[in-house]
Amino acid sequence: MKLSPGSNSTGEEEDLSIDKETNLSNKVFAVFDGKKNEKNLPQLVSELLTDQLETWRELADGYESLKTTKDREICCNGFSVRLRHNPLRAKSTMAAVDKGSVNERPCFLCLKNLPGNQKGILYRNTYLILCNPMPAFHSHLTIAAVDHRPQFIEANIDVFLQLMTDLGNSWTILYNGPECGASAPDHHHFQAIPAGLLPIEDESAEKTKLTKIAHGDGVSIYRVNNIGREILILEGESRPPLGSSFQGMISAMKENLFLNKEPMINVAGFMEEGEWRILIFPRVKHRPDAFFREGDERIVVSPAVIEMCGVIVTPIERDFKRLDAHDIENIYQEVSLKNDMSNFML
Repeated sequence: MKLSPGSNSTGEEEDLSIDKETNLSNKVFAVFDGKKNEKNLPQLVSELLTDQLETWRELADGYESLKTTKDREICCNGFSVRLRHNPLRAKSTMAAVDKGSVNERPCFLCLKNLPGNQKGILYRNTYLILCNPMPAFHSHLTIAAVDHRPQFIEANIDVFLQLMTDLGNSWTILYNGPECGASAPDHHHFQAIPAGLLPIEDESAEKTKLTKIAHGDGVSIYRVNNIGREILILEGESRPPLGSSFQGMISAMKENLFLNKEPMINVAGFMEEGEWRILIFPRVKHRPDAFFREGDERIVVSPAVIEMCGVIVTPIERDFKRLDAHDIENIYQEVSLKNDMSNFML
């Protein structure tokens, strides 16, 4: 973190570096750098959560609210979803993420703006693993870059895969694109939740739903059928070719969709029996039209990666009670990219 001796930095840059080091040191609960002689990452996460629940009232309140969460299963055409009524998630679901609103507010993931009692695990010297004070699930983590930089996954897929490795089979790693679910599109971050909480984890493993559309260099790519939205799966037993395949897919999506920026995607990753699985949800829009309606016609559902994985968070109880299979199917169809997925294969 320190500037090297003899650098040509100005006094102002040195002051900024010192401030950054101070802010970071005040926020570090533990350090994980991958060495074998230290505690594993799941152990450190467990200790962090225990400590934060005792020392950070806002987090304790957030976890207390999880006790009143209500769930309702809905069977759709070929798949199922779980509606989850959680009023605490209203701030995240309804967050203003347009460029003007983001520019006008302080970045809530920057070190200097974190709550006073919030601490985290310094992960491989570049990320801070934090407990989410507005959890969708128990042990909901936010994994934020130490430096302030835009939300972007293409150049950071190696970190995503490393997190899958370090946290292991008991965790699922999540990513929201800057235009389809990230409440902090200005600050690069991932999320993590315990494995087994998302319906898509089981449904995407059903072989009858999968069509293999490409294979090479130890990586298989599938399209999931009859699931109500577009999903691509990358599977492999080695991280480097899997990361390269992911980057190649993103490049192909940009080319075919005539984009010079990251395509709208949500991503979920988990390990099963030593194999990495990455689920990619191509998107065409962030929120359904119903989100912007007035009065009783408004439906406050803002699909991000958790929703695309089959848990539909409804902060408004009226929506929790009235949404049915037809509504869910229409929301997925509206926000999901409809395209020939073979175009995205290199």
